[in-house]
Amino acid sequence: MKPRPFTQVSGTSSPDSDSCRRFDVAVRVHGVVKGSFAWKEGIEEGDSVLEVNGIPVEDLLDLNYLTASPPSEIRIIKKDGKRKRVLYTGGGDPLGIIPEPVKVKRCKNRCIFCFVHQLPRGLRQSLYVKDEDYRLSFLSGNFVTLSDLTDEELGKIVRYRLSPLYVSVHTVDNDLRRKMLGNPAARDIRELLAVLTEAGIQVHTQVVLCPGINDGDKLDETVSYLWSLYPGVSSLAVVPVGLTAHRQKLPPLKPVTKQIAEEVVTFVEERARKFRKETGWDFVFASDEFYILSGKKIPSRKRYGDYPQIENGVGLLRQFLESWRKLERRKLERLDGISAVVPTGRLVYPYIREFLLFYGQKTGARISAVPVRNTLFGDSVTVTGLLPGRDVLKSVMGRREEHLLIPSVMLREVGDRFLDDLTPQDLERETGKKVVVFEPDPEKFHRAVSQHRVL
Repeated sequence: MKPRPFTQVSGTSSPDSDSCRRFDVAVRVHGVVKGSFAWKEGIEEGDSVLEVNGIPVEDLLDLNYLTASPPSEIRIIKKDGKRKRVLYTGGGDPLGIIPEPVKVKRCKNRCIFCFVHQLPRGLRQSLYVKDEDYRLSFLSGNFVTLSDLTDEELGKIVRYRLSPLYVSVHTVDNDLRRKMLGNPAARDIRELLAVLTEAGIQVHTQVVLCPGINDGDKLDETVSYLWSLYPGVSSLAVVPVGLTAHRQKLPPLKPVTKQIAEEVVTFVEERARKFRKETGWDFVFASDEFYILSGKKIPSRKRYGDYPQIENGVGLLRQFLESWRKLERRKLERLDGISAVVPTGRLVYPYIREFLLFYGQKTGARISAVPVRNTLFGDSVTVTGLLPGRDVLKSVMGRREEHLLIPSVMLREVGDRFLDDLTPQDLERETGKKVVVFEPDPEKFHRAVSQHRVL
């Protein structure tokens, strides 16, 4: 879309007696786009935006919303203390102010299942940060409980149309929920969801299932209430509680067994069938882990729609199988002579092994999967994304393959660090193997292998 045209009027005032006072409500300018309105007006990194049209600016959401419909009078305080006002009236150039990153609102809950509380020492520091920030829910898809949401924040969500949001519900029994969150003052989740959905905010929800606590009748109650708010509440994912070996002094919790997984999948499938008959949409989903643990068939692609809960482990395996199917129909170049090893979590190892057998027959590449035991978190943690670099290193040392293929989900970002701060370069140095990072999708896997082959 073409930027709106604008004209510009600006003025700079001299510092007055309070020009250098502290402003608790302001957004610091992190950068300025060259050639933009802000750049032409002399706004610089280190300046601060105080107000737009007389309204205080607290974060990038305020700035974006308040300047979306010019004219906008923007009040700036320069880094030297001088005041400046500019009038952004729309035009061919963007505003061009890059605000500082959001200062994350920290979580005050003490959830009985909190994964952060189960982390050992010595991991990268970002893993120990618990966020409870509705802005990150909107901007990044982070799940939040809304337990400490203020009325002012609720009003901002509605006013700015921050949709969709991702909300950790766990149960709609408020007393039980407050116990699970370890927060006796947590807000009424039924009331919050009703206000949000009535205001037109779309909400995706999740339940972390803790056997014997929020399953059975409590799960039935939760599903029924959330369904009553459909389509405002658009989806519900049921995911298993994650338990590590580091739960000393934490509330005792039962793991999800094969039998429990079977019961959950059966329940979810029954409810989804009913909802699908009424609206054409499943609404409630069990995560992939439940299907793998139970041994039940993975749902078809069309049942996942546009995969609204993919980041929650709902539909990842179906996407993998669909990509594999596409690869089967393609004519692939021969890759004879390539030898590689793929470390993977024990949960999905059977699927990865089967895929690599197919891939070897199709291309001639000799690529093996190796299941990695998680000694950092314990044997109960079997997913690939929580494998530390040292366990990966241990699993491939002494093997003869020339390449080490690392699924990107093991890293903070592609090419970045493992949970324990090791890097792909560390593994390359220790093993003597060429390390290639790939996205865990068959077609992208093939692209990575064919592009990085060393014959």
